[in-house]
Amino acid sequence: MTTSRGGGEDDSEVVGARGLREWITGERDRYARVFLVDSGVATSVLVPVVGDDDLLLLPVESEPYDGPARALRYRGELTEIGDELFFGERGVELQDYVAAAYVQIVGPTAVCLLDGPSRRAFLDDAALARRTGVFPSALIDPRVLLAGRDALAAPTELELPSALRVHGDGQVSVGVRGDVVGSIADLPAVLATPLPRAVALGAGESKTEFVAELTSREGIRRYLLATDLMKMLRLVNGTARISGFGWHLIDDDDDGRADAEPLAADPFLLETADGLVLADTTTLRRQLLSPVTAQVVAVMQTSSAPGVAAERIARILDLPFSDADDLCREAATRLGIHVGGRVDA
Repeated sequence: MTTSRGGGEDDSEVVGARGLREWITGERDRYARVFLVDSGVATSVLVPVVGDDDLLLLPVESEPYDGPARALRYRGELTEIGDELFFGERGVELQDYVAAAYVQIVGPTAVCLLDGPSRRAFLDDAALARRTGVFPSALIDPRVLLAGRDALAAPTELELPSALRVHGDGQVSVGVRGDVVGSIADLPAVLATPLPRAVALGAGESKTEFVAELTSREGIRRYLLATDLMKMLRLVNGTARISGFGWHLIDDDDDGRADAEPLAADPFLLETADGLVLADTTTLRRQLLSPVTAQVVAVMQTSSAPGVAAERIARILDLPFSDADDLCREAATRLGIHVGGRVDA
């Protein structure tokens, strides 16, 4: 396998795997854009539209490339269910979301929502996790990547396309099985036009209804981050309880004033065998909490305003309001906790 623009053979497999991860999920990290180029595409047509912060994934048999973006060579393809794509010895298999629950995962796997049944299964699994704390086994397997995850979290958000497939017939699409958004001939215009993230979810049966449900369910992003949390802590179903997913530290029957849900990216409160833990999927930090601090966290994340949180803490812990307010401020400063997003009654 050959590479261009530095990095050398020793890290090309790692770089390719990281770039492919961004392309599959749609979540940008190291690259502004990742282009997966199919066989039969002249690489020269891409030189004018790519930059040095882009990554090109080219088939091993394609012509030589000499341009500003880094380029890596792959074997195989990633189009139909069961396809595999490799960078050296590192490979990924494409699998359907529904089937992933029943097949044995033996290595890195990209799971995609192909049709109406798989989209419904995804929504049902998310609802089940919120009610019971039981997550689909595939999504908490560290080897599994959810295709179009960025689009699932915020389908109507507009952004410039960053995960593109350039097909051998000249068409350009978004993500693993996303919509066709143009052709090589109008690629400069395609790259300069903001599109809804939902283009990465493809067309087909029930897509409009699916996007509407994703948009109405504000907890989807929190759910996806909870699957990250399970991977991060190497948890399996039943080994811990996550606040907001079938469990709450403070029972609403005892309090009755919870009027919000945690913000999507706020740290997670868990009950584990080691005790009460606060874990952040953004910073990857985790820390044990005292029971009182855990209560403050739980109340803040389920209160729509600081004053509401302080009043609840004062009543639950039998403290003066000023002391309860100090505890809330300390949790916000030291733990990065925020009050939640208001939930309509």
